[in-house]
Amino acid sequence: MVLDFSDEVSEARPAATAIVVRDSAAGLQVLLLKRSDALKHMPGLWVFPGGKVEATDPGVGELEQARYAAARELQEESGIALDPEVLQPFSHWLTPVVVSRRFATWFFLGDVAGDQLVQVDGSEIVEHRWLSPSSAVALHHAGNLPMTPPTLVSLHVIEDNVDVASLSAAMQHRSVQRFFPNVVREDDRMVFLYEGDVAYESGNLGDQGPVHRTTGQRGIFRYHVAG
Repeated sequence: MVLDFSDEVSEARPAATAIVVRDSAAGLQVLLLKRSDALKHMPGLWVFPGGKVEATDPGVGELEQARYAAARELQEESGIALDPEVLQPFSHWLTPVVVSRRFATWFFLGDVAGDQLVQVDGSEIVEHRWLSPSSAVALHHAGNLPMTPPTLVSLHVIEDNVDVASLSAAMQHRSVQRFFPNVVREDDRMVFLYEGDVAYESGNLGDQGPVHRTTGQRGIFRYHVAG
């Protein structure tokens, strides 16, 4: 089970995530970290570096404090040191109310040199991989790279860019997307509805119109955008 559900609504805690990319001979690659199977929260999942925003993280306001938290978590989990100021706001996610542990997470984008050394602690984070976004998506769909919807959707958003330069250029013309999912359960399938989906307000999956959602079944998620 990728997500733990609860009938009680908990408060969303502030969190921050760093999507780190690099140029390689194979094209644009993104850094993914594997969480230990021994962890209680999201065991064994492949994630971007990130974690909770701490009261001691500097920065004025929610966004800036999250930016510093993302840089701190990046260094703690991967050994990569980036100036927080170079991290660009990418998206903002709110964990659905049906999930037991909820976070309001800012995602940031940053890039590093192709030969950047990654060092994981071997405890919380046990492995890392540099993958093209499309390869990571394919591995997830094959059942070989477990992840959550925010990771999958972020990979889809950047997968059409061939290198860091094209991604940076695309970011200049892209607003920060907000994903506050409405979750509908249908037998053993979960549907995460995002703003812009015809069923976002009603939750009626039979409504006809624009589609913006992630579907999940047996731990495999698929992102759908149409119309």
